[in-house]
Amino acid sequence: GEDISPDYFNQLVSQQLEQARSNGQKLNDFQIRRARDTAWDNMLQDVLVSQEVKRLNISASDEEVMYHLENNPPPFLQQNPSFQTDGVFDWDKYRTALASPQGDEWLPIEAFMKNTYVPNFKLQKLLDESIIIMERNIKNEFIKRNVNYTISGIHITSGNVPVEESEPSDSEIREEYNKSKSDFKHDELRSVSYVSWIKEPAKNDSVSVQKLATAIYERAKEGEEFATLANEYSVDPGNQGTKGGDLGWFGKGQMVKEFEKAAFTAKKGEIIEPVKSNFGYHIIYVRDKKVENGEEKVLLKIEISSTTLSNLKRDATLFSYDAQDNGFSSAVSEHNLDIGNHKKMNEEGFSIKGLGGLRAGVRFAFNSKVGDVSDILENDQYFSVFTLDTIIAPGFKSYEEVQAQLKGTLKKTKVMAATLDEANKLLLTISGKDMKLDDAIDEDSELDAVKNESKQLVQGFTSIGRSNYVTGALLAAKPGEILGPLETGRGHAIIELKEISVFDSTEYEVQKESLRKTIFNQKQNQFFQAWLDDLK
Repeated sequence: GEDISPDYFNQLVSQQLEQARSNGQKLNDFQIRRARDTAWDNMLQDVLVSQEVKRLNISASDEEVMYHLENNPPPFLQQNPSFQTDGVFDWDKYRTALASPQGDEWLPIEAFMKNTYVPNFKLQKLLDESIIIMERNIKNEFIKRNVNYTISGIHITSGNVPVEESEPSDSEIREEYNKSKSDFKHDELRSVSYVSWIKEPAKNDSVSVQKLATAIYERAKEGEEFATLANEYSVDPGNQGTKGGDLGWFGKGQMVKEFEKAAFTAKKGEIIEPVKSNFGYHIIYVRDKKVENGEEKVLLKIEISSTTLSNLKRDATLFSYDAQDNGFSSAVSEHNLDIGNHKKMNEEGFSIKGLGGLRAGVRFAFNSKVGDVSDILENDQYFSVFTLDTIIAPGFKSYEEVQAQLKGTLKKTKVMAATLDEANKLLLTISGKDMKLDDAIDEDSELDAVKNESKQLVQGFTSIGRSNYVTGALLAAKPGEILGPLETGRGHAIIELKEISVFDSTEYEVQKESLRKTIFNQKQNQFFQAWLDDLK
C-alpha cells in the first residue's frame, strides 16, 4: 500500500470544486460528492499507474522526452493560452517557445515528462497491444449506424403482467434481505443536529454595490474604455480579467431574462444603465447587432460586507456559548432558531445535508461525545454550530432502511421472468398457427406493438428501445426470420425482420478508418478500466 495524507486528498477535492466555481457553477451537495468521487478516482488511478510503472521498470530517455515534447505535448501544454491562437493550439507558437527557452521554465516540465508523462504513455502502449479489432467489428459498427432494418415487433412489458405476479411479498423481501445482508454492512455512523446562519448580503450591501454600478456606468458614458472597466471591476467567471467583458455573439434564450430584455431592447453602441438579476448588477454595452446579438458587460456581484459577516458571526458565537452552558435544545429555543439534521454520516463524508461541503462538521462528529457542542464551523455559505446526537456502532443497515430498494430489485426480477414466460407463450401460439407477426398484431389491438418500422440499429425501435440482445440478433438474422424472445430494458420482445437496406461498400470505405478509431477508443477505455479494477 501507499500512504496518502488526508490533506493531499482534500486539496484535490478543493481543486475540483474550484474548477466548478470558475465555470460559474453554484456548488450543491451533488457537485460536492461528484468532486470528491472524481478526486478519489483520479488519485487512485495515478497511484496504481505509478506503481505499475515502477514494477515493470519503465523509464524514459532524454531523447524520448524531447520527442514527446516536440511531437506529443501533454494536454496542459496544449491548453496553455500562451500556445494558442483563437483558442486553438498553435504548433508554431509552441515550437518557437520550445526552441527559445527564457531561463529554466522548461526544467520542471522536462522532469514531469521524464518521470511521469512518457513512462505512463509507454505503459498505455503496452496495454494497447492487447486490443484486437477485427474487420467484422468495424463492419458491424458501420451497419448499426448506416443500414436500415425494417421490423415488426411485439413488446411484452410489465403492463402485460398481473400485479400479483410482479409485486414481491413481505416474506420474499425479508428473505432476500437475509440472503444479501452482507451487502448492507456499514462502519460506525454518527448523527448530528445543527443551527446555521446563511451568509447573505444585507440591504446595505446591495445598496453599496448599486452605487458602485451607477458610478461605473457614468464613467463609461463619459467615454472611459468599457473593456478596461470590465477587466477592473467585473466578477463574471467568464471574463477572468482579460476579455474586457466580451461575450461574443449570442441569441435569445441564452442569458438570464433581465439581462436579455435589456440587451435586445437597446440600440447598437448604447450603454445600458445597471440591470439587476440574481447574479448581481449588469452594465451592458451593445457593441454590435445582427440576427444574433453581440454584447460586452460588467457584472458586479452583491458581496456580503465585513460588517454583515461580523454581525452573523457574533450571533453564532453567542449561541455557541449559550449552547455549551445551558444545552443545545435550550439555546435553540432561546434564540428562536431552526434545527437541521444529518443522520448516519460516515467518517469519510465531506458534506453536511443542508449546508454543503463542510468537512469540519464531519470531523467534529467523529471526534466528540454525545451531547458535545461545537465551536463555530463555517464554509463559503454558512456559519454553523453542531451537537452530536447519536453514535451507531458498526453493523448492518436495518430491514426498514433497505426494504424499498430490495422491493424494486425483486419486482424487476419478477417482471423480467413473467414477461419472458408471456413472450414464450405468445411465440408458441404464433408458431402453432403458422402466423406472421403482423397477423398476431392485427388480432390483438391491446398489444404493445410496432409494424413495418424502419430504423438504424443505433436508434432503437419504438417501445422496444435499444438492447444489445436485439441488436445482436438482428445483425445475425435474415429477412423473414422471427426472433425472440429477446430481452429489453423493460421486458421481452418478439421481432420479425422484414427487410435490410443495401450495404453501401463505397461509403464503408470512407468511414472505415474513423470507425476503427472509435472502436479502438472504446475498447481502450474499457480495457484500461478493467485493468485498473484488477489492480485495486
